[in-house]
Amino acid sequence: MSLRTIGVLGGMGPAATAHFLGRLVVLCAAEEDQDYPPCLVYNASHVPDRTRHLVGDGEDPTPHLQDAARVLENGGAGIIGIPCNTAHAYVDAVRESVSIPVLNMIELAASTIAASHPGATVGVLAATGTVQLGLYQAALQEQGLGVLQPDPDQQALVMAAIREVKAGGSGRDARLDQTISMLRDQGAGVLVLGCTELPLAVDPASTGIPVVDATDVLARACLEWAGADLRP
Repeated sequence: MSLRTIGVLGGMGPAATAHFLGRLVVLCAAEEDQDYPPCLVYNASHVPDRTRHLVGDGEDPTPHLQDAARVLENGGAGIIGIPCNTAHAYVDAVRESVSIPVLNMIELAASTIAASHPGATVGVLAATGTVQLGLYQAALQEQGLGVLQPDPDQQALVMAAIREVKAGGSGRDARLDQTISMLRDQGAGVLVLGCTELPLAVDPASTGIPVVDATDVLARACLEWAGADLRP
């Protein structure tokens, strides 16, 4: 079986990228090495912080993301997945810089939720840049889904967990559990983990509502494109 080469534009952050690569392995129904698709990874940790640019005065990451995408294309990748939700604020510019497809994990996650939980109200856990730009809000509403997001104080707790994972910690915090409980109590019927650090900080078994992990959605889309068999 000839499998196509996946390109991963990672490093945002490195722990999230390592987790994403692990999910490519776990979700692939492989029995031996040759059943896994080839994968090129550019751990582009030098890309400027996306949230700082979107909601502050940080450096524009666009040219760095475009350069990284070209590295992957020139290396032989046939598609690019970006395991960073906030980087999808720049996905159109990245697409313009290469001639291979660049997946949009936010749109993929929204369509996955609509298929499995039609008409649901979705609690969104994501980085502040993603939230303030309404990236998930737009994608979910386009699918006919309702949206709930943390209030500013709770959002600060979400960002604290994200930063802890980026710094090598677990991100596990009872206050993050309280944020999830608040969204559930307000009517969220499903939770989306819309930052690739959050799967390392949130235990889906403790949320009390179904969880859709955008990291897994992207991993499955990459594997399907590559021609690999997927686990249920």
